[in-house]
Amino acid sequence: MTGPIHPEAEGPALDAAGPLHEQVFRRLRADLMAGRFAPGQKLPLRALAQQMGTSLMPVRDAVQRLESLGVLRLTPGRTMIVPELSPAERADLVRLRLVLETETATVAALRRTEAELAALGGECALMRRAAAAGDTPAFLAANLRFHGAIAAAAHNRFLAEVLDPLWMRLGPIVRVQTPDQANMLRSAVYHDDILLALLRRDGAAAAAAMRRDILDEAPAGVAADSLPGA
Repeated sequence: MTGPIHPEAEGPALDAAGPLHEQVFRRLRADLMAGRFAPGQKLPLRALAQQMGTSLMPVRDAVQRLESLGVLRLTPGRTMIVPELSPAERADLVRLRLVLETETATVAALRRTEAELAALGGECALMRRAAAAGDTPAFLAANLRFHGAIAAAAHNRFLAEVLDPLWMRLGPIVRVQTPDQANMLRSAVYHDDILLALLRRDGAAAAAAMRRDILDEAPAGVAADSLPGA
């Protein structure tokens, strides 16, 4: 399940690395992936600048970049909003995930390092504990890190560049739906299956486990029979 953490009172602090507009971009990117913004939510630039303690210019540069990626939309009234996706668009998003993330898992199984495998194992352990305790925020935070680590373990920057906007679109969707404990427990098993496949360098098994995870986590409103392999 590639889902974001629950919304928090504040997102991560600016990291002070690189130009200010890059710092703001990374903060907003993390906020979108983590589900801190809801579909249809307005994002006034002045409010964002005040929240981050910056001037208007770096915020404007960052949101324009996000708009060019399609993860934010400018309304006729010149207000940036988080797009709302129709059920058909959500199904298309799941289809794209099935293509990209299963391939990512396949490649990661062949290219991962021992250190990356150990880090993935740590996230799986966190997910198991969070699922058993019914701790949804902790589970989803570990889940997001796990999928990011899979992408990193593939050592293919082109895959990462394509997945980033996909996850930024996904975050607001999962923001409005919360997995129950049964879903988290199933998802933890899928992630353990992915980890085991990576340990064995079995790309086909890693892709199959990733596919099960994605299909189990298809957003509410997406008809199961509209998805391949469902």
